[in-house]
Amino acid sequence: MGILIDWVFAIITCFLFGVIGKIKPYERQFKLDDTTISHPYKGEIIKMTYLFSITLIVCFLIITGFKIVKKRSKFDYNQALIGLVFSFCISSLFVNVIKNLAGRYRPDFISICDIDFNKVNEQYEYYSNITTDINYGPRNLFDTSICKNKNERKLREGRRSFPSGHASFIFSEMTYISLYMAGQLHLLNKKTSLWKLFVVLIPYTIAIAVALSRVFDYHHHWDDVTVGGFIGFIFGIIVYFFYFPSLTNENCDIPYQRDSDINNKKVFEDLENDVNPKSSPNEI
Repeated sequence: MGILIDWVFAIITCFLFGVIGKIKPYERQFKLDDTTISHPYKGEIIKMTYLFSITLIVCFLIITGFKIVKKRSKFDYNQALIGLVFSFCISSLFVNVIKNLAGRYRPDFISICDIDFNKVNEQYEYYSNITTDINYGPRNLFDTSICKNKNERKLREGRRSFPSGHASFIFSEMTYISLYMAGQLHLLNKKTSLWKLFVVLIPYTIAIAVALSRVFDYHHHWDDVTVGGFIGFIFGIIVYFFYFPSLTNENCDIPYQRDSDINNKKVFEDLENDVNPKSSPNEI
């Protein structure tokens, strides 16, 4: 029953982050001379659909490989997989909430917006009745109403720069799978080898490369990917150690036996032994 509840909660969390991602974010005003959002639209170097699919498949194969090689139980296998799923669901939910509250424009937003300068002139003329000062604040602040691009999805995504969802996702999964491999390989025992450390660090190299790509394609600012990566990193650690013991533990490759069915079975067996103790050979 405990396993089922965990999966239901993980699925609900994933559903919520998907729903929140469709909500319109807070709309800030912006200036046309803001160079931080004036970069050209280049498209995405790494699309989320590809990143999501490939990452989960690779992580699934790694966990499955350890299960086969180490002959892990179905319970151990389940705990490893649900941790993998929940780590990105909970981090993505957290990130999507922040995205909508922040409403930060992406570096290529003005290019996506496609400014309608007729509407810009209308706003200038409107405020000319108030002041002739060309630097008058409200005269130079605009919102998405001046955009020729009426694609709601693109305009919505253009205002969801902070923090980076790509960075959060990849760091949560790579942190989780890195810790999982470290545990399965007993990285911190006294007989560890250098190759184990190298293998465990590979996921972080991938995560950093993905995060940097979001800056290079002008989809995120530097602090977007920094904070997004940090959020994913933290949730990856929290979820992993919720299911698995410390890497210094001699049984670091075995998840905690939290499932209620397993615990109830053990308690029942202990009670049965107390009530009906086995007879010793001398008593027969």
